[in-house]
Order: sequence, then structure tokens, then C-alpha cells
Amino acid sequence: MSVVLDEQVFKFGGCTLDLRKGTLRHANGPAYLRPKAYALLTHLAQHMGRVVPKSEIMDAVWPDVFVTEDSLTQSIREIRKLLGNDLVRTVSKRGYMLAAEVEAAPEIGSQPIVAVLRFRNESGDPTDDPIVDGFAEDIINGLARFGTVTVLARNSSFFFASYARSEWQLIRSRIGADYLVEGSVRRHEDRITAAVNLVDAANASQLWGDRYQAAGSGFSAIQQDIVEEIVGRLARRVTNAGLQQATRKPITSLAAYELVLRGVALVRDPAQTDIEGAKAFFEAAVAKDPAYGLAHIYLGLSCALKGEFEQASHAVLVQARDLVANGLALSPDQATGHRIQSLVRLYMREHEAAEHHLRTALDLNPYDADCIEQMGLLLTMRGRPFEALGWLARAIRIDPMIPHWYQFDRSLALYMMGDYRPAAEALELATRPTPWIRTRLAACYAQLGEMDQARRQAALINEGDPDFSPIDYATKAMPFESPGDAAHLADGIRLALGARSASGAGQSTTTI
Repeated sequence: MSVVLDEQVFKFGGCTLDLRKGTLRHANGPAYLRPKAYALLTHLAQHMGRVVPKSEIMDAVWPDVFVTEDSLTQSIREIRKLLGNDLVRTVSKRGYMLAAEVEAAPEIGSQPIVAVLRFRNESGDPTDDPIVDGFAEDIINGLARFGTVTVLARNSSFFFASYARSEWQLIRSRIGADYLVEGSVRRHEDRITAAVNLVDAANASQLWGDRYQAAGSGFSAIQQDIVEEIVGRLARRVTNAGLQQATRKPITSLAAYELVLRGVALVRDPAQTDIEGAKAFFEAAVAKDPAYGLAHIYLGLSCALKGEFEQASHAVLVQARDLVANGLALSPDQATGHRIQSLVRLYMREHEAAEHHLRTALDLNPYDADCIEQMGLLLTMRGRPFEALGWLARAIRIDPMIPHWYQFDRSLALYMMGDYRPAAEALELATRPTPWIRTRLAACYAQLGEMDQARRQAALINEGDPDFSPIDYATKAMPFESPGDAAHLADGIRLALGARSASGAGQSTTTI
């Protein structure tokens, strides 16, 4: 059985050949072929189901080198030893064929398919064509690293230039993309202007567009800044569009990928009032596709979120850790999995392990705004708030929609720096004033000497949770690596609680 996932990834005989990564894997782990056997298998996979003449194979695998057919025979023998004799057939007097009955694509194939078209060169200088093509190719590579969209390979998408709106549906019919990224680049000395549009190919409507201008001493640095912004924005736009499609379908017909999308939408809801519902979606995704690593990863996250991380017991965190580890065993190159594992390990007070997983996530996908933002939180917990603010600012630049937790984590770094005013302003943006948000707001105002505001926030801390302890929150729940940082937050909380008691609010049920 075989399936072509895209022009870069092939599955056959229990193996996965990923040309983008240059890897060959079977169910039990990496598989190995000598370089020429690997090149031969690659050529056969790219022409699966077709008889490939020996002369064509020799030209593709041994170009400009004279070798006898013994070399070809030895490579075929090596491939058959790995795959079995039935998959690589000898067609007498003609050549070889990688032959397998095509199976249905796995449910992950329901991901949106994106094609990045060849960008227009508007500089008027043909020598800039390679630079413009490289710019679009960087977007292809960046999007591909997210794992939540299927990105067509350069050879398919670059068959077209960026065309007018009237051509978009034609392009969809030719290459099967759900979404198109099209645009132009103009370069003048060290300044470039890039226009980028995201298009829904089904109805030829533009979902998003923007223009970028940048200058600097080196073009590569400018290019990386622009690609980072584009990739971060496109990934969220495409994921949201996929969610809109999924919400129009009955739950019984949803693929595992779409079930995960529905669950993630509940997790990302600022109110987070239905974490149990999110958990149910992830459980359904695991049941539908037990090999779908991302479903296990998000199931682990939902378990920790249900316990609100800071209040989660050690047993809950261990359960979350193990679920995420299971997902990573299925999808080891999933940046999201390492990011979530980092968060779990952080709240288990395993700071070194948390940083290891997060840096692994950033190696896998340096453009992921959530990974970048979480590095800000981690560094704050490790006593490096100044460095953390740089990461947080970068995350907010990449993702201008600014999910709510970006601001909460930014406020904590600011508090630890002693910048209590902007810390309070960031927390005031909360649409769900939980006990811990009111606790931190009270601490900010107390540190500013604004005791009326501090008392007002402190008086409301236990409205939603009579058993919530502000001091325990600072000293036990928050995973600070340094006791001094925990004491800094606790000092502000004690000031606020003291002000509240002095105003006659001492009969509150707050546990101290």
C-alpha cells in the first residue's frame, strides 16, 4: 500500500520517504540505505507506478559517471531487502517500477493545502529573479514547518506566477490548492517592498493582504524579518480558515485533524470555559486516529489546563507529561509538542528540561509565535525578565492579534523588572478576571502605592473561588526558579492584603 502525501513525502511498504528532510523511516524508527540506493528509491518514488527505463535511472542516479548495470542491480537488491520483493518490480527489457496499490490518504490529509505561487519581480531588473524566487521559497519552507498545513512543493507552486484574481480558480483546478499565497517583491539597493496576499482559491476571495518595507545592511537579514512576519500571520489565518470549515460539519463526520482544530479553538478562547469540551474533542481525535501525535499532545495540554496548571496536582502534571511524550513519540518533529511539554515540565519545576524542550521547538520552527512567547515566560521564571521582554515583544510583532496570555506573561516580566504601571495596564486587558489576575493586579497597584486600587482588586480575589490563596499562588503555584522572585511577587500581594485588612476587609475568606 502506498500514498503520496505531497511531492516531498511518500509512504509505501510501511516506510515514509521525506525528501524535504532527506529521511527514510519505517514503523520502528529510521531506515538506512546507501546514498545511491537512496537516490534510486527517490527516483522510483517520484515516478511511482511507472516503468522507469534503466537508462533513465542511470542518468538520474549516476550522472556523468560510467558504471555497469551491476551497480544498479546491487542498489535494487538493497532496496528490496528493506521493502520486500513485491514493491520493486523488474519489467523485462524495460526497467523497474515501484508498484503498490494506492491507499486512501490518512485523515491528516484533511489539512488545508497551500500553494505559494512564484512572486512577481517588480524591480525591473531580471538579475533580481533569483532573490524574488528565494523570498517565496523561504515562505514555502517556513509554512511547511508548522505541520498544520500541507504546503505544495516548489516545483508545483512555481509552475504559476502570481496572477490576477480571474486566474485564481484556474490555478486551484490545476494544482488542487485550497489557499494561494501570491505577491510581488520590489528591490532598490538595500530596500525591499513586498506585497503578500492570502487567497481562498475555492471562491477567489482575498482573505488577507499586507505590504512590507524594510531596509538594512544586509538583504538576508531584511528577508528573514519579513518572512517571519508573513509566516506567523499566514499560519494563523490558514488554521482559522480550516476551523471555519470544520465548524460547518457535523461532529460525526469530522476527521481527526478537524476534531483537534475544534478542540484548539476552545483552548484558545480567552474565557476558557469549556476545557472539558476541548478534552472531549482531543479524545475523539485519538480514538479516530491513534497514530495522530498532535491529538495526544493536545489531550495532555487539556488535562493540565483543566487543573489550571498553577493549581494542578503533581499526578495531573505527570499524566499530562506522559500524554505529550506519547504524542512526541508518534510525531517527534512536532514543534507544538515540544512547546507544550516545556510548559508541563516548567510547572513540574524541571526548569532545565523545560528550556531544552522549548529550544528544540524553536529549532524545529523558529517562526512559531507561541514558542517565541513561551520563551519569554520561561525566562521570566528563570529570573531573566529583561531578556524575556525581548522575546515577548518579538512574539507580539509576529502575531499582532496578541492572544490574551501574551499580555499576562508580559505583565509578569514587567512586574519582575519593577515596571509596575505597564504591568498593571497589561493585566487590565483581561476579559476573564480570574483570582490570580486580580491577585497580580492588586500587587501591581500596591507596589505603585495606589492603595485604593489595590484594595479594590484584593477585595474581589475570592469572588469566584473562596479557597484561593494569594500568598500560596506566589510562593507555591508560580514556578519561579529563584525563591527571591517568588518573594518579590509575594511582597506586593502582602502589601495589597494588608491595605485591604486595614480598610476593614479582614473578614474575607481569603486563605493566607
